[in-house]
Amino acid sequence: MVLSKKAGRLIVIYALAAVLVMGVFVWKAQRESAALSRSLAIGYDHAFTELTTAVGELDATLQKARCASSPAMVSTVCAQGYAHCAAAGQAIASLPRSDLELEHTAAFLSKAGDYLFYLARSAAGGGALTEEEREALGDLSESAGQVSGALSDLAARLIAGEISTAELDKAEDAIADAEDSLVDTGFAGSFKALEDELPELPALIYDGPFSAHIERAEPCLLKGLEEVGQDAVAGAAAEFLDVPSAALTFRHVREAPIPVFVFTCQSGNEVQTVEVTRAGGRIVYFGTARESGEGQMTADQALERAAAFLEDHGFGGMRPTYHQEEAGELTASFAFEQDGVICYPDLIKVTVAMDTGKVVGMEAGGYTMCHQRRALGGMAFDTEKAVSGLSPWLTVKSHRPAVIPTEGKNEVLCEEYLCETAEGKHALVYLNAKTGQEEQILLLLESESGTLTV
Repeated sequence: MVLSKKAGRLIVIYALAAVLVMGVFVWKAQRESAALSRSLAIGYDHAFTELTTAVGELDATLQKARCASSPAMVSTVCAQGYAHCAAAGQAIASLPRSDLELEHTAAFLSKAGDYLFYLARSAAGGGALTEEEREALGDLSESAGQVSGALSDLAARLIAGEISTAELDKAEDAIADAEDSLVDTGFAGSFKALEDELPELPALIYDGPFSAHIERAEPCLLKGLEEVGQDAVAGAAAEFLDVPSAALTFRHVREAPIPVFVFTCQSGNEVQTVEVTRAGGRIVYFGTARESGEGQMTADQALERAAAFLEDHGFGGMRPTYHQEEAGELTASFAFEQDGVICYPDLIKVTVAMDTGKVVGMEAGGYTMCHQRRALGGMAFDTEKAVSGLSPWLTVKSHRPAVIPTEGKNEVLCEEYLCETAEGKHALVYLNAKTGQEEQILLLLESESGTLTV
């Protein structure tokens, strides 16, 4: 087939037009990519500047806190330090892959922030800094100073144009593949060096989630109990499930947070998992993998089944607190009651299948860690007069003594006030038994499926 000259010219014109259109498209895409890269770099520059500023201010604030004496000043300065930690953490979150490159720095900021929040709250209640707390502030200041110095050096190199935050998107692989620790990988490599040189975080002992005492905590229920062998533990698991030991399959040993042996047992389409403590052979967890059907029983009936289950398995003195129904199952929380005082740390959750009425789950980690006989004492304030000191937005419906857990896994005796808000919602206010001051406030989220606390 021979094309005419006219057809040939048209093909050439169309081809040239296609090339031109493609060229325009590529040019436009390159411009948009460059604009996006510039926008990202500007954002990274801003985040890095915010990080450098916040850590520098944190260092200064930690030093000021050591110098403060009055509770009001300690509270103010520590609250400022907490804000600096939050700002620095937000800046790290804005950097690409920051969870990998600044993992230790982020951990330091979280730990320092929580400790400062604890000190601010303690000082607001009139507490003065102890010598140990001033030393801890000094240790945190030393670490903050080292991080601040390294960030300031990076900032100087950034201003001089020696490094660029734009590298952060693509430098991680270069760092991971570099065999020589001295390989210059630019900005991200400098971050890695900062992480490697960060001193070990100081051990803080306080009433908070990062306190060193939490890692060393021993389960109260298991104190004085000897470790038993796998056969004895399997026997305890079989007795709990009411099956022969031969029906159990050993899976593994888990060391933390409570050392346990893990077994499974299959019956038809259901698979049961049970965890038994190595010390004493106590059941700490039980769960069932099954298909749920439509509910055939009421919430009250399910609660009765859960309470009877606990009683039958040696968990006496447990009282139901709140429950939630979901996907054909009701999960109820039970707390131990001692001499009329509800002890929330001794918590057990029991799950009941609403279609069969069988108990299909139990979680007793809190009970295992905390259960003990307590020297409770009484209230050091007039509980009736305390009502007048509560928020005028609240109307007290009832009150009772209660032991509640703190952020640092400690305990405090309180008076629990069930209150109704002006909008008809409910809240729990806890007043410290010794001081009468507000220790904690929880909101009750009530729905047709049950009640949750936040």
